[in-house]
This record gives sequence, structure tokens and C-alpha cells, in this order.
Amino acid sequence: MTKLGNRSSLTTGEKTVTTAGIAEQLPDVEVPEGFEATITAKHATTGRIYIGGTKAEAESHTVSLGADDVFHEYLTNLNAIWIDVDIGHDGEGIDYEVP
Repeated sequence: MTKLGNRSSLTTGEKTVTTAGIAEQLPDVEVPEGFEATITAKHATTGRIYIGGTKAEAESHTVSLGADDVFHEYLTNLNAIWIDVDIGHDGEGIDYEVP
């Protein structure tokens, strides 16, 4: 079994959705081989955050997160994830971490 070494850095950020009902793509952030990205719905979220692998999937509410809910995914780039919200308040969105 291959053992992955510890990472010397961590990329963090946030993404807010401008308009409820119109999904937006996460930024171009490479995820190292064997590691997962972590998506957390912002603490102040009052509605739902929807996640999908395409714009259409996010807009059809494929995966739903509430405030502080966490989603982990193994992928090669964070931009493979799209998010949407059901309430258009300022600040509705997610925080992300990539090792």
C-alpha cells in the first residue's frame, strides 16, 4: 500500500453565489493525487447550498448542504464542482480546503 506523505501547505478560500438559481463554478485549484477537497457550507448560511459536477446538476439540487455541513470529494481540480443557493442573500456560499 502506498503511503501519502504530509503536505507542507494548504489552500483555502471561499465562494459566494451572486444570484440564487444560477450555479457558479469553483475556482481553478489543483487537488494533489490521493487527496480530497473539503467543501463546508458557510456558518451564516440561512438556506441550502447545492453542489453538482455540472452547472445543471447544481441547479437541479443534486447534493444539498445546510449551514456548517461538510462535503468531501476526491477529484483532480476544484473547478469540477459547481454550487448554487436557494436564497440570494449576501454571503451565501461555501468555504473550501485543498491540501
